[in-house]
Amino acid sequence: MLIWRNYLLPSLLILGFSFSASATPQRIVSLTPHITEMLYAIGAGNQVVATDQASDYPAEAKQLPKVANYQSLNSESLLMAKPDLVIAWGSTQALMQQQIKALGIPLLLLKSQQLDDLPKELRLLGEQTGHVAQADQLAKEIAAKFAFYRKQNQQRPKVKVFYQLWYPPLTTVANGSFIQEIMTLCGAENPFADSKVPYPQLSEEAVLAADPQIIFATQHGSDLQHWSKWPALSAVKNHHLYLLKADWMHRLAPRIVLGIEQMCNQINDVTKTQHK
Repeated sequence: MLIWRNYLLPSLLILGFSFSASATPQRIVSLTPHITEMLYAIGAGNQVVATDQASDYPAEAKQLPKVANYQSLNSESLLMAKPDLVIAWGSTQALMQQQIKALGIPLLLLKSQQLDDLPKELRLLGEQTGHVAQADQLAKEIAAKFAFYRKQNQQRPKVKVFYQLWYPPLTTVANGSFIQEIMTLCGAENPFADSKVPYPQLSEEAVLAADPQIIFATQHGSDLQHWSKWPALSAVKNHHLYLLKADWMHRLAPRIVLGIEQMCNQINDVTKTQHK
């Protein structure tokens, strides 16, 4: 179900392989969009020879051979790419990992789930690809951005926010999701934060009962506008329905700072309006 299900993951684990500076991989295959973005961001783009079908950023990545989708790996295409390292994520790609190991190809597995894991992953990738300095600089910049927004919004009044992750079925985020971390960082109060799962499905009635001041979505404006059926809903009444960029919000990669900035700015604007 789209990118948020596929890539809401990236504690860092290397399965069975280690690499020395004298054996820096030169033919890397990335199996998720967020990993592809990170590799290019640290200067390792020229070493990437193939990706998964969803890797579409930066533009150069679109031109590379595609060896996998979210659910399956094409072993023949993978072998044709002649990789000396494949980078994958999480237990959900377990079958692909078994295939890669059976082929005898070195595998690096990333499994982070929190915002603060992003700088760690960037440094790890920098070490493994020979781009230590650039990765470390980017990691410092991103960590500083996280710290800035946490401090900036710490004392501001909370705004009740509903994050429409998917529709239909109506799905949101809760504790355990790094999107929930972003909401907290931006001063948003999520009425569904304490749900039992990180991505709970809800009824429209539950949202109406919560009466959020802001509703965010990342799919299409039409999916967001269906809330106009309830004009008494605070977010609708005050025209606080906002579309965010999915790739910025749902990929744990450097551009997530743009998603944070977008959400925080919208919430800050609403806060200022309410306290004039």
